[in-house]
Amino acid sequence: MILCPICLHEFSWQEDDLFERTPSGAYRPLDLRETSVVRRTDLLRAAHIRCPAPVDDPSLEHHLPYSYVRHGRPLVIGLVGGPETGKSHLLAAMIGAIEQGGLRPYGLTADAVDIERHAEYVESFVRPLLAGHQALPRTPENESAELSDALLINDGEHTTAVAFFDIAGELLRGIAHEATRFVPAVGALLFVVDAEAGQGRMGDESFRAVLDRLPKTGGRLDVPAAVVVTKSDAVRFHSPVDTWLYGEVEGLDPQAVLAESRDAYAFLWRRGAQAWLSPYDKCRQCTLHFVSATGGAATEGRFPRGVRPRRVLQPLVSLFAMTGVLRGHPEVGR
Repeated sequence: MILCPICLHEFSWQEDDLFERTPSGAYRPLDLRETSVVRRTDLLRAAHIRCPAPVDDPSLEHHLPYSYVRHGRPLVIGLVGGPETGKSHLLAAMIGAIEQGGLRPYGLTADAVDIERHAEYVESFVRPLLAGHQALPRTPENESAELSDALLINDGEHTTAVAFFDIAGELLRGIAHEATRFVPAVGALLFVVDAEAGQGRMGDESFRAVLDRLPKTGGRLDVPAAVVVTKSDAVRFHSPVDTWLYGEVEGLDPQAVLAESRDAYAFLWRRGAQAWLSPYDKCRQCTLHFVSATGGAATEGRFPRGVRPRRVLQPLVSLFAMTGVLRGHPEVGR
């Protein structure tokens, strides 16, 4: 059974009930009965399945990539944070680092789930950001959550489809909003905190909206989480930020992850940002990380000195370890 991340409908699927996307963006049945083996393999890379959930409005009908469902239950990662925290920049920097082989030191490879969607995401977000041409626009306030991008992560033996959702923080604050339907489908969470946040503020309502919606067992959430202190370049001269932000990264060292988590926890606590530590208190497994998606602030919507991401893959790799995508590190997260 597959859980649709868009509507939360759980369904089984048949390999002979496939669709292809036309140049206009519509979907039509895909017939593979008289197709050669080579051609069939190529067509399946771009094939889709239709979610069978009943809809009142035909415009709400949706399709999922065949590659997304064929490898078992996908890992859905939700990026959570209020406006201006830098979620979109962080995700684009992560995908850019993966494109540049950033997962190779961990023995992982990545391929696109949906070749066309991934190419669109790279061209629209990753390339403009990494070229320093422009800051990314705020996440649009769509009526429902949509996949930003999805990748097939392979450890040499097993393949996992990993999907990334980045939705507007304003919508997450309204727990009844249509855009929050994906929350119960998540398998991991990335909570994004502005490094300069704190000082008497009550935290992020989007954090509470997600944490309160997920089911608990024994008083804790079983969904692994990573708290990302983004825009850490703004406080790069403060200890211990400087130590971590510019330190060398060599694989995944659980002891180093624990040390960074302790330092990040203490950093947020000292700045009066205790409310942003709620994921650590409520999730059974949680790590904390210092990250910079751009290396500096934008000037008039551009990065005149270019973009220099730092440590953007460390939170993601920790989540991979906690969810079993990256094996051999069960102690990460506590």
